[in-house]
Amino acid sequence: MKKLFLLCAALLLSLTQARADEGMWLLKLMKQQHLEDSLRKAGLQLPPEALYSETSSSLRECIGIFGGGCTGEVVSPEGLVLTNHHCGFSYVHEMSAIGHDYMKDGYFAHNRSEELRTPASLGFTFVLRITDVTKEVNAEAKKKKADEFTRQSMGFLEPLAEKMLKKSEYAKKKGMRARIVPYFGGNQFYLFYEQTFQDVRLVANPPYNIGQFGGNTDNWMWPRHNADFCMFRIYADKNGEPAPYSKDNVPLKVKKYLPISLKGMNEGDYTMIMGFPGSTSRYLTAAEVKMRCEATNAPIILAGNPLLKYMKELMDQSDEKRLLLEDDYASWGNTVKNFGGMNEAVEKEHLIDEKKAEEARFRTFAAQSGKAEYKDIIERIEKLCTAYTDTIYDATLYRITLSEQGLWMRPSLVDAFAAAVKSGKQKDIETAKAAILAYVANYKGLNLDIDKGKVQLLVPYFMKAHKLKAAPQVFAESNDLRATINNIYANTLFTDSAKLAKALESNDAEALLNDPLVKECRSIVAYTNTWSESQMRYAAQRKELDKIYVRGLCEMYDWAKAPDANFTLRMTYGHVKDLDPRDGVHYNWRTVLDGMFEKESKTESDYFINERLRKLYEAKDFGRYAREDGKLPACFLSNNDITGGNSGSGVLNAKGELIGLAFDGNIESLSGDLKFNPRLQRCINVDIRYVLFIIDKFGGSTYVLDELDLK
Repeated sequence: MKKLFLLCAALLLSLTQARADEGMWLLKLMKQQHLEDSLRKAGLQLPPEALYSETSSSLRECIGIFGGGCTGEVVSPEGLVLTNHHCGFSYVHEMSAIGHDYMKDGYFAHNRSEELRTPASLGFTFVLRITDVTKEVNAEAKKKKADEFTRQSMGFLEPLAEKMLKKSEYAKKKGMRARIVPYFGGNQFYLFYEQTFQDVRLVANPPYNIGQFGGNTDNWMWPRHNADFCMFRIYADKNGEPAPYSKDNVPLKVKKYLPISLKGMNEGDYTMIMGFPGSTSRYLTAAEVKMRCEATNAPIILAGNPLLKYMKELMDQSDEKRLLLEDDYASWGNTVKNFGGMNEAVEKEHLIDEKKAEEARFRTFAAQSGKAEYKDIIERIEKLCTAYTDTIYDATLYRITLSEQGLWMRPSLVDAFAAAVKSGKQKDIETAKAAILAYVANYKGLNLDIDKGKVQLLVPYFMKAHKLKAAPQVFAESNDLRATINNIYANTLFTDSAKLAKALESNDAEALLNDPLVKECRSIVAYTNTWSESQMRYAAQRKELDKIYVRGLCEMYDWAKAPDANFTLRMTYGHVKDLDPRDGVHYNWRTVLDGMFEKESKTESDYFINERLRKLYEAKDFGRYAREDGKLPACFLSNNDITGGNSGSGVLNAKGELIGLAFDGNIESLSGDLKFNPRLQRCINVDIRYVLFIIDKFGGSTYVLDELDLK
């Protein structure tokens, strides 16, 4: 028995050592997970408390959530923030129009008065404190007799977090929120106290053909040559507190910000990234990985590619259509390529076989543990996946096809109007009318021809590919899908203000009830009801089973594995490193601006060159941002473990100095959300010298340079 124990211990040690660079680490657990020694051995030159501390100055103060799904970092004492170009994309897109197209032409402020107000939806959020609240969550769940699905739901956790915030020292602090987040499959819970600043202004945004050079063609690819960054500034009230936009607000004064290194980097140099990785699923079983590929990724790939082609053809027709569609196009392009790459990587890297090997080790561990709950947990998960794969496939296919329709009318609103008319109560009738008109107001900005074309494209994909027998009746009974959709868009009252007004004024409920759009939407709602309950049952059962399996895996690995990403503050460490993706292929770890011009195309818009940049390039006017050989650095590779949400994260050297911004991963490792592959997984970063060159030499925003701590 002793020999067996020592053998298992040796195996565990080898596993943890092999994964030394794997992990998006919750720094709150640095000591518990024995991370400090690993960081020092990897090359970190800062004390561990300089990374994360709630009582003394640390990098925690410099890193925040940019918008709703990215990371940003503070780089000056007066609130300058860097993030990715594609993170600012939707906000700058909303600010753009014909005549001031900040996407196509870029934008660079030349003084603080030119820093532009952004949409109210853009905020910047700092983490003030992280607290283990596992006991409190479990106690509340026991009190309310909540099952595992409920225990991990926002409906359960949000009120509890709000209650804790009100009892905390942050209760009266402006801009505060508290959120409780499950870790390790719901075996642990942590409370994040966060503060959001609502006044964030645009300082610098490179033109699209610089920030997104290579477009979707180069997405997830190496080598890269795009300056994927933008710069904003956080504003606060005169007391330094969060406040809505006001001309009286002032730049946020901060005590801690990132210094910037102009010295560059060398292969093998230590790198670390702090940010908010969105989601990984590395504790899945083989059956769950198979289900992810077949039931989630596959339908998105199936319908996503023709959808992208449709949008691209429209965008090429005019600037108006480009401005209308480019945000959605970028988002879908990223998703489709990501999921397609994931499926290819899972197959090429034989990930399901690797998961089965891990399951074999777990079965041995489970038998030795003597814990009955581990005995058949893998088989129970497999049975669940088999039962619900088709349901999840159809639910996903619905989201990528039928739910893409922009023209929609909630049947419940029409039903409420009909009921009010029947009751004869004028107050209820007027309320119902107002609700309908308020909903119709959402059509503003919707291009009906484009929307109809999208629906005509996607509905056949759904009807041909869905797995279960159920389908929306309006389409199932149609002999000509195109004609059916034409009829809906041509004859609905809800796109004709005069006809709608007449029907409402005359209380013609029948006209609304029989409207082709209402009938279609009612049919789709009835269809979604056929699988929504089944989907909820699957989700509830999976939470219960996954919690057990994840707890078992964590025990098997002695809790030495990082928790799955869940859009909370994490740190990953690695090194600058080249890539050998396959036999006979080698990728250097860095690129220079020359490569942009080597990719130039006169016909492919993804590779059009910005003419102002061309002049600077031809003059070799790179200033202090050039390498010793006179070339301008563009991008570099590191083996940091990142995922979506890390976009915009600063790449720091061993001294905690900013050397770049993470903006992408490589297509060879897109199964990384399911399992980290140290041989293949790379993080693609824009060199900070390229960023500063664009801000300074290209954009002329020289005033911001005086705020930066350049090393």
